[in-house]
This record gives sequence, structure tokens and C-alpha cells, in this order.
Amino acid sequence: MSDSLELSPGHPWAVDPDAPGDDPFEIHRRTWVYALFAIVPLLLAAGFAWFAYDRDDVVLWAPAAVLVLLGLIALPGISDGRTPLFVADGHGVRLRDGHQWVGLLWTELADVRVERREGRHDPRVKVVSPAGERIFTAPLGFATSMSPAEAEVQLARRRPGAAYTETS
Repeated sequence: MSDSLELSPGHPWAVDPDAPGDDPFEIHRRTWVYALFAIVPLLLAAGFAWFAYDRDDVVLWAPAAVLVLLGLIALPGISDGRTPLFVADGHGVRLRDGHQWVGLLWTELADVRVERREGRHDPRVKVVSPAGERIFTAPLGFATSMSPAEAEVQLARRRPGAAYTETS
């Protein structure tokens, strides 16, 4: 028995290889950024731990512990770096909402927009559910594989122009 789920050709999520815009647009994490933010603090923590041990200074154990904690926080970004955060194709969008996936067809979306950096808020793709009761977001920018400008282009290719909005 096959482990993959096969959809009938008429199913809304079935992929038609001849349909235009069906090649998926995916946003992934840049794993090297997360690796860098894990390795550097762990190396610094090792240095502080060595100094604390060598000099018998209890105060140096505190920054070592904080740096280990920071390094460990970045590790989950490395482990699921191959899993996309956002996928859009000719049928609709799928994105991660915590540890779950949400999928909406283009006809089921109230709005999709690419929001630029606003103050402290990173750029993101914002997806609004049909009645506007739920808003889902996917990050963009430095720690992901896609820039906001490229995301706008890719989303516009997959969704009719009148249904796509952009905010500055």
C-alpha cells in the first residue's frame, strides 16, 4: 500500500500538471540563519563555561546558561527547515498555524495580502478566512527564502488580479 495520498482528478486539491500556475510557490525557512543563531551562542556559552571552570568564578556560569538557552531556542528552526511555512498554487493556499496546517481554496479566501515591514513587525503574507473570523500569517524576509516583492509577484500569478490586494 502506498504511503502517499492520491486525489481524484476532479478533487479541488488534485494537481493538474498542465494547468497554468500550478507549480507551487513555497516559503521556507533559511536553515543557515537558524544554524548560525544556534551555533554562535553555544560556542560563546562553551567559552564562558571554560572561563567559569578555569577561573573558578561562579558569576561566569550565568551568561553561559543564558547563551545555552538562546542556542537551544533556535534549534527547532533547523530541524524543520525543509518543511514549508506557506504554499500557494493554482488551487489555493496552505500555511502553518502553529503545529497545524490550514488550507483554503482561492474561492474560500476573503483576502490575501503581502504586508511590508511596519515598525517592529516583520513583513508577512496575511490570509483572511471567508467571513474574516480568522487571520493567518506567514513570515517573510531575512529568515525566510522569499522577499516581500517576490511573494507579491508569485501570489499575483496564482490568484486573479482583482482578488489580490497589496499594502504598502
